[in-house]
Amino acid sequence: MGKLTVESIGISELLDRLRSNAWLVPAFQRDFVWSEADVTSLALSVIEARPIGMATLWEQPDDSDLILVPASIPDTQNGESVDAALSAPEDRPKNFYAVLDGRQRATALAMVFGGLRATDARRRFSGRYFLDVSHDDPSGRVRYIRETQVKTSKYDQLGVCIGAGLFPLSPEADKDLMGQWYTYIQSINDASNYPDQVLPEAEELARRNEILKQAFKGITETVLAVYIVPAEYTLGEICEIFETLNTTGTKVSTVDLLHSWLFNDTSTEPEPILLRDWIDNLGELEGAVGWASRSNRPEIIAQTVTACYVALDSEKPSPRAVGGKSKPTAVTSIKAGDLLATPAAFWRQAIEDERDLANYIGDFQTCVAGGNFPLSDSPYPVTMAMYSALRWYMTHDSRYANQWNLEELNGLFRAFFWRNALATRYDQGFLSQSSTDMRVLKEILFRRAKAANANAWAVEANAELQSALDLPVPDAVSLQQQLLQAKPAGALGRALTLVVRTQPTQDLVDPSVSIAYPSSKPVELHHLYPLNWCANNKHGKLGEVLDPNTAEFDYARSVANLTPLTRESNNAWRAKTPGLALTENGVTFESAKARFESHFISAPAFAALTADGPDPLCFWESRAAEIATDLRSRCIVEL
Repeated sequence: MGKLTVESIGISELLDRLRSNAWLVPAFQRDFVWSEADVTSLALSVIEARPIGMATLWEQPDDSDLILVPASIPDTQNGESVDAALSAPEDRPKNFYAVLDGRQRATALAMVFGGLRATDARRRFSGRYFLDVSHDDPSGRVRYIRETQVKTSKYDQLGVCIGAGLFPLSPEADKDLMGQWYTYIQSINDASNYPDQVLPEAEELARRNEILKQAFKGITETVLAVYIVPAEYTLGEICEIFETLNTTGTKVSTVDLLHSWLFNDTSTEPEPILLRDWIDNLGELEGAVGWASRSNRPEIIAQTVTACYVALDSEKPSPRAVGGKSKPTAVTSIKAGDLLATPAAFWRQAIEDERDLANYIGDFQTCVAGGNFPLSDSPYPVTMAMYSALRWYMTHDSRYANQWNLEELNGLFRAFFWRNALATRYDQGFLSQSSTDMRVLKEILFRRAKAANANAWAVEANAELQSALDLPVPDAVSLQQQLLQAKPAGALGRALTLVVRTQPTQDLVDPSVSIAYPSSKPVELHHLYPLNWCANNKHGKLGEVLDPNTAEFDYARSVANLTPLTRESNNAWRAKTPGLALTENGVTFESAKARFESHFISAPAFAALTADGPDPLCFWESRAAEIATDLRSRCIVEL
């Protein structure tokens, strides 16, 4: 196999390679996502001759069937979305390369120094970049000016620019980059380019000259390091090179690698699989809202599909070979290697059945929490993948043969979910354990057909969760204490607050507002006894409860003191004595019993909250008991 080499190129040569299509971008690469600040920061590094990182290229054979396109940014022409590029896509030299890493960097350099920009002034990158030699702060010497302002201020005329202390960083159409800068060095001292044909003061002119010369030096001396992978490498081997580290030393996203695998495996099909796009599309379906997004833990969806594959006992396509192996190995977990080994044919089936997957994701939320919630609120999102896999098994594996029903699956999985979450069992790792747990859950489900009746099976299932998985039901006292302590971080904190978030569907203060997820208004957990109120009242008898230095627990920051509210309701609530927002409107417990109970506020808790003499401890202890009772009930398989 050929040798991997490292070289370096200057800015002008980089632009030449982009214009000639010697450097092209694989279609599976991410779109250009850098911000104006990112692009400006890179341009500053160039003019200050600082390191600008590295690009990784993959040499392509003449007959390459990899879909490659010029580096581009979004644009609009004749009302249609198009790509703006420095070159025509059909042009291609004899020797060309695929940009595997560095697409963002190369595109940004083309924008700043090559004049790549959108023609539609409404687009984000339709403007131009200038060197501002009048700016005292070096960090402000690269300016991005939108095209509308360029036209209004006549910054498309070089003389006007120089008079304003601005020098376009990209050349005019009839000049190359170096020729343009030689013009600048001469023109900066020409009085005809300044207002009233008067040069700046000698000291200021000298300062501007020095800034211009240093920027020119930076542009001519700055180089981009280039790592070249020979054409003999396959796309699979390319992915393996980056499976651990990319050129910046950060872990490469498994989803990016999987995206590459799937695109390569399906590139000859009428509709190649574009994984990241599909994940976003899935996230728009009811049930999957808040769970499927390329920008927020997309690996969860990849793990879900592979978990469905793992769950099947039969009737599934063979895995693909990974890691340069000539033969595929069994897919047994949701580790990165197994995600990559899940065959494209199975992915195609999952995509075709995306509505079923979205329904499974939604049913998982209802199963464990009685309502919808986003991925960010889940103690262990991987459990969604496990539940979806068991549902997939019921639909797609003939061995299932109706040996249990959905109610029985939900009862078992709910108990598993809560015992597992409250024990923080997956904090020590879940990539292998989740597959083992899924197998045990299937074994328990298959015993349903042999049980005398559903209730007898439920008793056996509860015992198996404890004996086989070491997951007992948490005791009431310990659970209540956890709810009365300051809300813990991580999975346990999310577990303790999940039903607090999902059970209420009406805002506590304004019942006309729905707070069920997804809500039309932002809904967050807020303190029923506001922290400021607690801090201002921690004296006398109340100090024994409100002062965290003397009280048994930091009650004020506990889960027992939290409930979901809209921002408007929270502002109204905390502006008054706790509970006054309810009583001043004549609200009684009986008049809104269902609403209060959904917020885990019982009659004794309501009385404590609205009493003339504050009794926060009674309120918190009552509420902790209510939440603990709910959580413990979810830990038991009941039908």
